[in-house]
Amino acid sequence: MPKPANKKEIYLGMTLIGTTGILIGLVMDSPLLMAIAGFLGTVIGGFVGWIGGRRYMIIVCLGLLIGAYLGYRTGDRDILIITAGTGGAIAGFMGAQIESFFKK
Repeated sequence: MPKPANKKEIYLGMTLIGTTGILIGLVMDSPLLMAIAGFLGTVIGGFVGWIGGRRYMIIVCLGLLIGAYLGYRTGDRDILIITAGTGGAIAGFMGAQIESFFKK
């Protein structure tokens, strides 16, 4: 098990993933979903920050932003949601592979 990270990494994870959750609720135009997704994102981001996944989180957020940008260019909200999720997922797979190189 990895050693626990310092508080700065935990707060960074909470901020990144919590903001992502809030933005999901904003795109869905639902204040309740914004609160729920923001809270869940904060909890998950804190856990990922605790285990030391700073590079991984940044890579996923960059993939999400690129996917969201490409979906926004289409002008359709449903495509925006799909492309943002797909960009985050693909970046997550790439981030896992990149992290395996840094472990050695």
